[in-house]
Amino acid sequence: MTAQHQLTEQQQALARVAAVQDCLAANAVWSEQARRLHDDSFAAIVDARIPHLFLPQGLGGDEVNPMTCAAVCEEVAASDTAAAWHIMVFNAAKLMAAKWPTELVEELWADKPHRLVAASGHTPLSAKRVANGIEISGTQRFVSGCNFAEWIMSPVILDGEMHNAVIAIEDCQVQDNWDTLGMRGSGSNDVLIDHVTVPALQVVPPAGPETPVNRYYEGALYRCPSRIVFATYVPVALSLAKQAIDEVAALVKTKTPGGGASKLTEKHMAQGHFGRALAQYRSARLMFYNALELTWQRALEGLEASPEHRADLYLAGTHAVQTSAEVVRLMGNVAGTTMTERGHPLDRINRDAETLRHHGFVNESRYASVAQVLWGAELDYPAMLR
Repeated sequence: MTAQHQLTEQQQALARVAAVQDCLAANAVWSEQARRLHDDSFAAIVDARIPHLFLPQGLGGDEVNPMTCAAVCEEVAASDTAAAWHIMVFNAAKLMAAKWPTELVEELWADKPHRLVAASGHTPLSAKRVANGIEISGTQRFVSGCNFAEWIMSPVILDGEMHNAVIAIEDCQVQDNWDTLGMRGSGSNDVLIDHVTVPALQVVPPAGPETPVNRYYEGALYRCPSRIVFATYVPVALSLAKQAIDEVAALVKTKTPGGGASKLTEKHMAQGHFGRALAQYRSARLMFYNALELTWQRALEGLEASPEHRADLYLAGTHAVQTSAEVVRLMGNVAGTTMTERGHPLDRINRDAETLRHHGFVNESRYASVAQVLWGAELDYPAMLR
């Protein structure tokens, strides 16, 4: 893939996003209040081919490079963070399916590339073999996008080992319990799977390095470590940081703090917060995109990612999210009570950023997990090395 091809691919993807951004922005408040994405917003991101980003071309997908996916995610998040979160919702399972049976992959996406398989790995479900298949039970948490999904994907414990299972949503019970301060429109409800029996094909055993990829997944994208999925949601946090900076840059031109005679533009402390935030945002974003680029180049060259390479990618994703949240807090130091005004853009930006920084894959404890890999210490988060 040449640099010109990558540029053209990204320009085309961003043009499709631009065509639907007005719709996404118009419905963002509704989605937050309803605690799920608006139907029109969902249709818009389908029209923009969001579900196709990480789907193989042989299944009707676009199979874009990770930098293009990340750029699309940032751009969508500028209109609605909940809509941008659905980039991960649509593409995580499609990315993970590289070593699934070809028959299962075709059943899910061959006739409908934009079919949504909502995924969550929070709580492994229990599974046992029965006469006509595999019976699955349990409650999976944080299943973003489950209101629109046709299937859900979840880890299950079968025969003492971790497997992945896909279950038709019509056999599940969506619990209307996603009620948070931030990222409300993601619709990340719990889903109850109550003794549901599925065919054995739909429960995939753990894959090892020797497990071959199915014939649809032979491209460079699928040689990347699984955490390349960061490209589908970490940029939401980067977008929030940029939005906070832009909002404060506009605010300081007119705001005079209570009890003072001078505008914010003349306050040395506010200037310092802003300059520090700008530097942190730019450096974290550059580090993240550089990590994606290095990972992509290694995949193009057919090189296996070492534990250190995987840790570097994880560090970049974690740092991007944690730094973005810190940037938003710094902008709160400048904005003062404006940040707490219900309905002001900074209010939602702050709530979304605080929610995202606690996400299990990129929370602050992942810094320690990176150190464990680099130091050869006992690893508390084995998923980092997938």
